[in-house]
Amino acid sequence: MRIAFALAGLGGFNAHGAGFLAAATKCGVVPELVTATSGQIVVLANWLAGKDLEAGLITDGGKTDPLAQLRALIFGDPGVFRPAYVEALARFTAVPDFSGGLLNLVADRLLPAQQYVPERRDADFEQITTTLNGSPIGVVFNTYDPRTGQGFLFGNDAARGLLPTEKAITNTRAETVRQEPGQHDLRYVSQAVVERDIHPITVDAVKSALWLSLYGFQNRPGGQMDGAYHRSCIVSELHVFDHVFVARPLAQGWRGKEPGNWFEVQDWQTEMWFSVAYKAEVDALKRINDLIEAGKITDANFKKVELVEIEPETPAGYFHYFVERPEVYDAAFKAAVEAFETHLAKPG
Repeated sequence: MRIAFALAGLGGFNAHGAGFLAAATKCGVVPELVTATSGQIVVLANWLAGKDLEAGLITDGGKTDPLAQLRALIFGDPGVFRPAYVEALARFTAVPDFSGGLLNLVADRLLPAQQYVPERRDADFEQITTTLNGSPIGVVFNTYDPRTGQGFLFGNDAARGLLPTEKAITNTRAETVRQEPGQHDLRYVSQAVVERDIHPITVDAVKSALWLSLYGFQNRPGGQMDGAYHRSCIVSELHVFDHVFVARPLAQGWRGKEPGNWFEVQDWQTEMWFSVAYKAEVDALKRINDLIEAGKITDANFKKVELVEIEPETPAGYFHYFVERPEVYDAAFKAAVEAFETHLAKPG
């Protein structure tokens, strides 16, 4: 059996992927390839390095701290990010730029895009890069260029030997052509965009993949940022495997009471947006499985892929996106152990 893992990163739920990987170690399940987005890249590197994943994410021995979320919101996460208080003060003392209008000027100063500043050291990024490149298990993660809307894949040597080296994507963009004064002709032009190869993993690639929108959109490493904003989970490339285990950060739907306040609405929106992106990611794989089952596809180049999804409980809670929680880790560990025992049990 060929096995792959897909880890979807989301702040406050990286403990979900950590619990999943810890369960894989306990059950002796070794995948050929692992895809990861956002913070799961760090979790994956720690797993490959043999580190204690729970201790690396959850402080104070796994004790639940009711004030942890508030402290992270105000003071940041030491060694990971800090609030951009100094940068906000610098904006107030800078010469005003009215080119975008007065309203934009006020918004940029009072409600800036940059909320936090990354604090990881260069040595941290170098260690992650070395670990991923040195792994015999294939590793793939992504970045995103918000200016062009294009995503990029990065992988180690093992990954490039397992996956296709090129993926063609056709985008459609709109062009407005002026004919006569006051008249416009809207034309749609197909533009072929190729997401070429799986690029080598570099320190700059890791930096880009961990650049959050809360860090602002200026000074992005290489002009790129966290690929989870483009593809929250990398699954579609894994059609060559027999079993794909996905540690998705959020559940399929909202199973609690209806949102009743602003914070619950924000939580609902986050969960739904991540769920929609994920459903689109796995749609083709599930469709091919259905067509094979119905006897519509008989070509030997196509085969059914068993997609096993491990998801956390919902609702998540708006303030739970800031700090990793032990209960998320424990629930993922238990669910993953059950999934491995159910789907990979040997005869007898």
